[in-house]
Amino acid sequence: MGVGSIIVDVIVMTAATVVAMLVIGAFARRVLGVRVGTVRIILAGIIGLLAEVGFESQFVWGSYTPALIPVQFGIILFVAIAFLVVAELVVPQGSLPRPDQVLAGIRRSRERSRRYAELLRIGARHRLLPFKLTTEQSSAGASERRRQAAALTAALEDAGGAFVKIGQILSTRSDALPTEYIDAFKRLQQRVPPAGWADVEPVLTASLGRPVDEVFATIAHEPLAAASIGQVHEATLPDGRRVAVKVQRPGIVPLVERDIDIARRLARRLTQSTGWAQRFGLDELAEALTESLRDELDYRVEAANIVAMEAVQAALPEDKRLRVPHFFAEFSARDVLTMEFIDGTTLSEPGVADRLTDHKRSMLAMRLFQGTLSQIMDAGVFHADLHPGNVVVTPDDQLALIDFGSVGRLDSEVRRQITDVVLSFSRGDARLFADTLLSFVELPDDLDEFMLRRQIGEFMSRYLGAGSALDASAFTEVIQILGRHGLAVPPELTAAFRAIATVEGSARVLDPEFNLVTEATGFAQERVDEQRRPKAVARSVADELIGMLPAARRLPRRIDQITGQLATGRLSVNVRLFADRRDRAVLREFINLGAITFLAGVFGLMAALLLSSGAGPDITPTLTLFELFGYLLVILSGVLTLRVVFDVLRRR
Repeated sequence: MGVGSIIVDVIVMTAATVVAMLVIGAFARRVLGVRVGTVRIILAGIIGLLAEVGFESQFVWGSYTPALIPVQFGIILFVAIAFLVVAELVVPQGSLPRPDQVLAGIRRSRERSRRYAELLRIGARHRLLPFKLTTEQSSAGASERRRQAAALTAALEDAGGAFVKIGQILSTRSDALPTEYIDAFKRLQQRVPPAGWADVEPVLTASLGRPVDEVFATIAHEPLAAASIGQVHEATLPDGRRVAVKVQRPGIVPLVERDIDIARRLARRLTQSTGWAQRFGLDELAEALTESLRDELDYRVEAANIVAMEAVQAALPEDKRLRVPHFFAEFSARDVLTMEFIDGTTLSEPGVADRLTDHKRSMLAMRLFQGTLSQIMDAGVFHADLHPGNVVVTPDDQLALIDFGSVGRLDSEVRRQITDVVLSFSRGDARLFADTLLSFVELPDDLDEFMLRRQIGEFMSRYLGAGSALDASAFTEVIQILGRHGLAVPPELTAAFRAIATVEGSARVLDPEFNLVTEATGFAQERVDEQRRPKAVARSVADELIGMLPAARRLPRRIDQITGQLATGRLSVNVRLFADRRDRAVLREFINLGAITFLAGVFGLMAALLLSSGAGPDITPTLTLFELFGYLLVILSGVLTLRVVFDVLRRR
């Protein structure tokens, strides 16, 4: 083989490789259904080129002919796509960090390993390893759960950081945890020493853009309260108004992110390796807690919640109105929140309600509960975490709300459905209660609806029968009944039930004789009476008529079309198969996969026939035209087969 032929061959190979890379970049998504990065395309082209060199060493270097160019290009393309298929199956696109993220990942991994070791020592010290959630419904099971809950509470306090906050958030999840854990987590306290003023002042200055002395007339260097994420300082604005300044602890964000990452990893690992975690939905719960914690790291979320709650309280009747601190936007930022200072004592303080008369305690408990129901059903914006520590009794014996990190929002349709649930429950109508509950969820085909309704009826008779008592655990049981039948409870319903259950506990602190059924019945009766008033009836009728106007405008024309078709005998019914786009997508996917499989098989058979025939004009001493076509069909069949294999393995 001459020097000129070698130069030509090198040029051909290089051009074929470049063209193959361009083809891979342009059509890899069409062939494989995934986006391919530049680095992988280059690697695929190089590997394809090396494979093509191996082919040339056997067939081309002895006698080069331009007729082999399609085969050379096909080999590069086939091997490159085969490499991409294997690479995507073994290491999916995006699963490896970029080079600039490697060092940061190593540092985070080292910090995470140290934290893992610390958590393992804490778990071993409190005898939590190995941990298995006890679900046995017996006195022994309840005793074991109390022991586990106490040990886990102590371990969370020792772990500190985000884990205490996770435990406090879990204390509001009566829909997900047994009662023993809820009671234990409610006692969690953040025993965190406050950050020094020398560390806090730079955060305030950087966030507000001015020195602290220019923003506030006075500010206390010692905080009123300190928690793991932030602490609160009392201050005075230049106009003399007292405010509470909530500032994030310096350097807390990376520490919380580290603990969040560890909690999610542990939840995923336990869900994959233990049956109780899988049944419990631990990984989904960890994701929900992660979202809540990240919202708390951004005080702008809480600020928006305060503004929304102010508007809600202003729209409520006077007897259901609760005080909300005013938010000062000009003195706030992502990690600083300035709001009106609320003077008073939280319900979590011992003996706070003892100075109130029995009548006042009963009235405040009723206002707190009915005010929350009005937030849920009338406004659709409600404080979702009204535990005793977030309810303040002011010196003038009024109630104020604080800590708006968790606020729920409901659309009008969900509000109407929740109203129906409360009304049916207060009436003791088991059938209507079941109907309203099931309107929230999508019923699977294999649902045993008879058994579900029977269990709901048993629940109603147990909690609303003679001599029965209703508490927050009832809402947990309702959600557990739905969950046992494989029904995914909407988060809106869970949040509303959780808020009602939480505020019921706070109302009992004010009035130990508080009865949820009595108050809910009174609230429901009030709603029914309001709906029966002439003005309310007229407004409902007007709203319905307005909603029917578009259909009413189209009705005469539709009737005219139908009667005209009847008169001429041309009335027909048009039924579309696969009207749902999801059905069409599945059918299209099966047809495409079947067509590709069929073509791959046909091309493979044709290649086998051509390669075994030995006929056709000679292109080189060792290669005929039919064999050339056979090799090309082998490459084409191989590419299509790789596509089918990739689709099957990726779905598995």
